[in-house]
Amino acid sequence: MIGSDEGEIGPRDPMPSFLHLYVDDADATYQRALRAGAESLEEPCDVPYGDRRAMVKDPCGNDWQIATHKGVVLEN
Repeated sequence: MIGSDEGEIGPRDPMPSFLHLYVDDADATYQRALRAGAESLEEPCDVPYGDRRAMVKDPCGNDWQIATHKGVVLEN
C-alpha cells in the first residue's frame, strides 16, 4: 500500500504511518480495503461531527482512517 519492508530502502528503517483520507464513499472504500488484504480496526460508523468513518490497517502496518463528510451537525 504505502511501502514494503522488503529489500534495500535507504538509511532509515520502515515506520508505519497514520493516514486520514476523505473519499466519496467510506463504506465502499472500507470494503475495497478489506478485499485488498487490510485488517478492520473500526467498521464504518457515523460520528458526531458529521463524518461517516472507518479504520483499517494495511499489510505494511499503516493505519488508514477513511471518511466521508456527510454534513455539518448542529446542536440544539
